[in-house]
Parts: sequence; structure tokens; C-alpha cells
Amino acid sequence: MSAVKNPRQTLVSPARQVEKHQVKERIYKGRFTKGEKLIYSFGVIAMTLVCFVLITNYALMYMSNHDIQQMEQQIVQQESAIDGLSLQVKELSDPDRILYIAQNDLGMTLSDDKVHVIHGYSSNASNE
Repeated sequence: MSAVKNPRQTLVSPARQVEKHQVKERIYKGRFTKGEKLIYSFGVIAMTLVCFVLITNYALMYMSNHDIQQMEQQIVQQESAIDGLSLQVKELSDPDRILYIAQNDLGMTLSDDKVHVIHGYSSNASNE
């Protein structure tokens, strides 16, 4: 019986081997990978720390400059007070004023024979 005589009978062809390749498709779930997210996170943390340190240093410098300016103002005030007091000391230590107070207020008299005049401060003056 031939294949032509019996139409119901079909020719058996050799089985084809179908090669199936599994294609792994990369599913893109986000814009960044986990590693990139980790690197970016460390970068953001590092930049935040650097900014914090810089701002802290500038704040400390500002506070130090402010303290220095206040100290300079206090120094100027103290110098003016010292100048005023020095002027007052010069006025109060005027020999004419001392003589006037001694004679009028305290009732002292000036005896020229008991007055010792010292010219300058030297070691020889203490020996005499």
C-alpha cells in the first residue's frame, strides 16, 4: 500500500526538534539600581555632613568675631575711663591744691627748714 493509494494515511515525517531558548528579559523596575541608590545615599549623607561642618564653622567664626568686637568696645570704654581717672589724679595731685587743703582744711603750716626737696628717684636719694 502506497501512500498515494490511501489518502487517509499520511506520511510520517521525522519529528522536528524545536529549540526553545528561554530569553531572560530584564524587567526594569526603577530608574536606579540598588547599588546606585546606595552610592547616592552615601553621597547625600557626605554632602550633608560637609555642609553642616561648614555652616557650624561659619557660625563659630561669626560668634568669635562678635565676641572680639564686644571686647574691643569694652577695651575702648575702659581706656576712656582710665584716661578720665588719670586726668582726675593729675588734678587732685596738684601741689598747689594739696598745699591749699593742708593749710585751710587741716590747719597745717609750711616750715621751709623742715622741707626736703628730692630731685628724681635714684638709689642715692634713699641713702641720704
